Amino acid sequence: MSSNSFQQAPFDPELFREEGHRIIDILSDYLRHITARPDTPVLPWQDPDKLAGHYADILKNGSNQEFGDFIREVIGHSNHLHHPRYIGHQVTAPLPHVALAQLCTTLLNNGAAVYEMGPVAMAMERNLVRMFSGMIGYDDKADGIFTHGGSAGNLTAMLAIRQVKSTHNVWEEGIREEFRTGFMVTDQSHYSVARNVKIMGLGKEALIKIPCDSSFKMRTDLLEEHYEKAVNQGITVAAVVANSCSTATGTYDNLEAIADFCEKRNLWLHVDGAHGMGVLFSDKYRHLVKGIERADSVVIDFHKMLLVPGLNTMVMFRDGRRSYETFAQKASYLFRKPTENEWFNSAKRTLECTKSSLGFVAFTAFKYFDREYFRSYIDSRYDLARRFIEMIRERVIFEAAVDPDANIVCFRYNPGGNDSETLNRINAALRDRIIRDGKFYIVQTELDGKLWLRVTIINPLTSEEDLLLLLETLEETAKGIQ
Repeated sequence: MSSNSFQQAPFDPELFREEGHRIIDILSDYLRHITARPDTPVLPWQDPDKLAGHYADILKNGSNQEFGDFIREVIGHSNHLHHPRYIGHQVTAPLPHVALAQLCTTLLNNGAAVYEMGPVAMAMERNLVRMFSGMIGYDDKADGIFTHGGSAGNLTAMLAIRQVKSTHNVWEEGIREEFRTGFMVTDQSHYSVARNVKIMGLGKEALIKIPCDSSFKMRTDLLEEHYEKAVNQGITVAAVVANSCSTATGTYDNLEAIADFCEKRNLWLHVDGAHGMGVLFSDKYRHLVKGIERADSVVIDFHKMLLVPGLNTMVMFRDGRRSYETFAQKASYLFRKPTENEWFNSAKRTLECTKSSLGFVAFTAFKYFDREYFRSYIDSRYDLARRFIEMIRERVIFEAAVDPDANIVCFRYNPGGNDSETLNRINAALRDRIIRDGKFYIVQTELDGKLWLRVTIINPLTSEEDLLLLLETLEETAKGIQ
């Protein structure tokens, strides 16, 4: 075999066709099986070191295993998000059509940071930005950009905030001791917010913590007090970061009250809507983000409540010009004129210089599934969370942490007669046994020192019967825990 034919062999289109058909058949059979509520564990638990060792052996020794068998094995070891009893983290079971679009983007491999490298994706991004701008209630001055994940989205907005609110060009000149930027947050803010503050070199003092009420929502009545305290400590407050909704409990902050405060103090309002902005499609739950049109920036994750494969995030700016202030570096080999605001060259506004075709993937979702589909999906998941709370309270051995705003429910087993530390231990052990048994996948969170079981009703196929079985399974499993 010549060196040239050797190089061409992996790109044989007929080989790709053959393997592709085989893999699609495997995935289709998997989808049929896993959505039918089989006895297959949602998470086939294995010891991490044992599983890593298994793949270390494969990598070291090679394998004659056919590609289809390799894929079957990977599926067998994976967490099954399409299983209706996957009710764990905020990662969706993606729509199959959209997953196929992502397969196409992977083969085409068009980067979407420079227009010439990914023209279709950038054109699609542009139209989705306009679509969501209208849904939020922004005017024609708004603009946005796609990036890989909510953490990167929050950082993108926060860097712009720091640049806009600084008294000097902080990007070029660095941080000045006499100008200490601060962000007003709560302890329910996503961990990326605090992490991003530290990435920016601002230190923990830049996090101005606003207490939450009993529903874990920002105490807006305390904003003024904490603002004054921060200013007296020499901190220049730049922004308030609001939750729509919070990760742990799914609660929505009062955006109108926060916007009033921000306008009074000339602060930036950033809304972390990574999980909860799906309510833009809902007449029933849209009120949860009343005032969103007053936010200066908003983060939306399509891979959470919009059924798109991860990672796929939009960062919206009410004043689109501000999106160009995130980064100020010059790259003449990429861009024609550094001063031009070119929406079609996204590397000017994102962390990535190589960015996948996120716009193509998200665009597919809204091309083939209309707003009514997403309205019905959002309403059904939020409605089911409210029904689950009723089911919990019908059983005296369970208690709920808070009435849900969204599709996230925090609850715990509490038969009575135990102190807080014992309850924490029992519920941690209960969750561990449920996970290892595999009938359900749920997670846990800590609120005010108390450990709670936590479910996110995100799979479109999860039903009331699944949740009833979860409570019955938890009750039965608890009998073996002291």
